[in-house]
Amino acid sequence: MTGSSLYESLDEWNKSLFSKPLQYLSSEDLALFAGKVISTWGDTNDFKHFLPRLFELTALFDTPYDVWILYQKLKDANFQRWDIEEQNAVNDVSIAMWDNLLNDNSEKAEWEFSDYFASLAHFYPDFNNLTELWLLNDSFSSIKNLVIYVYEEAYNLFQKHYIRGNMKSTRNIIAFKNWLLSDSVIEKLTNAFYQYESTELAEKISWTIKILENEKYNSV
Repeated sequence: MTGSSLYESLDEWNKSLFSKPLQYLSSEDLALFAGKVISTWGDTNDFKHFLPRLFELTALFDTPYDVWILYQKLKDANFQRWDIEEQNAVNDVSIAMWDNLLNDNSEKAEWEFSDYFASLAHFYPDFNNLTELWLLNDSFSSIKNLVIYVYEEAYNLFQKHYIRGNMKSTRNIIAFKNWLLSDSVIEKLTNAFYQYESTELAEKISWTIKILENEKYNSV
């Protein structure tokens, strides 16, 4: 692959990257490429070649470089001008990854949730698809991540009016706040409080309901 003439190690990087079959490349193998592709190393076709593996690792919470950067690189590669089949494939993978994240109760998923949500909220083409899936998902992990996210991000969301990610994104913030303050979400959390009343999560559910009800009252 071609790259900036400033890179003295370009041949070595190429040799290393192509030393393994695509499916055996690790996040460490791909980290440098993921950060430099499109801008200074490799073009859009090179990015497309490695994209399936980049997404596969990202879905396992082992993202090469950063999940936000992955989607930023899609934007840099003019993703919205790709063939419709390619666009649909990327969007299908993204929404499947979001669905899996909502259902994953692991500590790793909890740790990564905020970054993944912020990236999808900023870059995924239909934000309503994300919130619709979240509303319909009553799994413990889905409730837990909703509660923790609002509990920790309430100030940024309702006072600073942004979704915190690699940047303070205002994209979809109004839609997200309207969704959070909807009767459907508050009812969802109220039902969850009684369902999980005997768990440690119950107190945070209660606090989150109060946060949302107060914000809803103040927004009238």
